[in-house]
Formats: sequence, C-alpha cells, structure tokens
Amino acid sequence: MEPSLQSVGDIDLTPSERAIFNVLSATLQYPAKPQAKGVKLADDIYFFCNSLDEGDNVSETLWEVWSVVLDIAACIPPGHLWQDSLVLALDSLHKQDVAISKHDESLLWKDLPNLAFCVREKWSDPTCTGEDVSEEFTKWKNLNSFVARLTSTGFAPWLSLPTWQLRTAFEEPPVIGPARECRVWIASEWIIRCARPIFEDMTEGREELDESTARSLRTGPLCDDALPLSLERWQFWRKRFAELAGDGSGLGLDSVISRRSLDALNSMDAVCK
Repeated sequence: MEPSLQSVGDIDLTPSERAIFNVLSATLQYPAKPQAKGVKLADDIYFFCNSLDEGDNVSETLWEVWSVVLDIAACIPPGHLWQDSLVLALDSLHKQDVAISKHDESLLWKDLPNLAFCVREKWSDPTCTGEDVSEEFTKWKNLNSFVARLTSTGFAPWLSLPTWQLRTAFEEPPVIGPARECRVWIASEWIIRCARPIFEDMTEGREELDESTARSLRTGPLCDDALPLSLERWQFWRKRFAELAGDGSGLGLDSVISRRSLDALNSMDAVCK
C-alpha cells in the first residue's frame, strides 16, 4: 500500500517547493524497483540544484529540497520501500565528491550541505506536548527512522539527536500511554539502526566538552550521575532496554515494544564484543 503524501501537499509550500514536491512524489509513485527509484530521486535532486542560473542561491534551493524530502520522509512508514529509495538517493549523493553547482564549487554533494540544519529545524518532539496526537506520533517515528537509517549509511553530523531521544525515553520521568510507547519505539529504532556510531560517540575519548555542547548533551534526572558522553550512560540505557525486554507488559507497554527492546539490547551487546 502506498503511503499518503497528502499532508505534505496541503502545506503552504512556496512555488519552488511545490515543484520539488510534485517531481519527487511522482518518482516515488512510479511503478519501479526501489533501487531504480533511488537513482531517479538522486537525479531529480541533482537537477534541482544543477539547473540553476548563475547568481541563483544554491544554498537556498538545497534548503527547500531538504525541507520537502524530510516532510515526505515523515509520511513514509519505517521499512517501506519508499523509505529505502529515499535513503538510497541521499546516500548516492553523499558519495559524490563533486560540486553541487557549476556556479559555486564551494558546496559539495558529499557534505549534503544544509541537511543537518534542516533536520534540526524540524526536530520537534510531539511527545513533550502532553497531548495524545497519534498522527503526529506516527510522523515523528517515521522521521526518526529515516534519519537513523541515513545515519547508518555513514552520514552522521547529528549524533546529538539519538542522545536526545534516548534521554527523553529513559532519563526523564516516564509519561504514560501512547507518548511513552512512541518514545521507547524511537529509542529502540536509533539503537537497532545505529548502535555502533552511538557507542563510539559515547565512549571514544574527547577533550572536555564546551559549555554549549555539555548543556545540549546533558543527562536527565534519572541518570544524573553519568557524564554526557560516557560508558556509564550507555550502560544505563542498556539496563532500561533489558527491563523492557524482560517485562514490558508489566510496565504498561505492548509486546512489540518488548521485542524491539530485545533487538536493541542485542544490538548494544554486539558492538561491545
């Protein structure tokens, strides 16, 4: 079944964003294999930027492209073939050590310029509102899954993001109902997809964090005896996954979360061997 992209089409897009959306959505909906769609999506994105006239703002066009891509990704369920195609497209662009535009050789595809900033702008956790907005929870899962999968390909300028989601799920006082399920699902998705880069970020030696980074990566009140980047914090997360894998139903979570917690636990143990 094809995901609905209507919510993106209903956004008040600029004329250029509307054109970008129309092209990308048409490619996703075309009956072709995921790999072929991934190649075409990468070509589409390349065209948007390489067809600009001299004097046009390449950086601004990139921002519009990434904004539309992320809005589309938020509509696509984890593991869906369309998600595969989007990840393949961005991974393909990331592997190209060439200039994005013939008019500006300072911006290279391998850096996916502006993508990290655009992701950060859209990083707004609906589970923190105190409201049960199931549609927004679904989109939030989809977006996290997409960004986690992109991270697993080797593009990882945002390892603060999984740290924030694991903190929200395990280091803050637990919320109840769908919001808690959403938080734990997302925490497990990051670990299942990206256990190794997260572990390395937590445990590789660093100089003392500057004040801004330390504040951004701060631990939550349930884990306040660990340093922001430390093996102790990693082990705290592992302990919480082990609890959920052993008795998720006793903690008010369904069997899906228990199974995912076990998968996350196995992923954490695998990278520590």
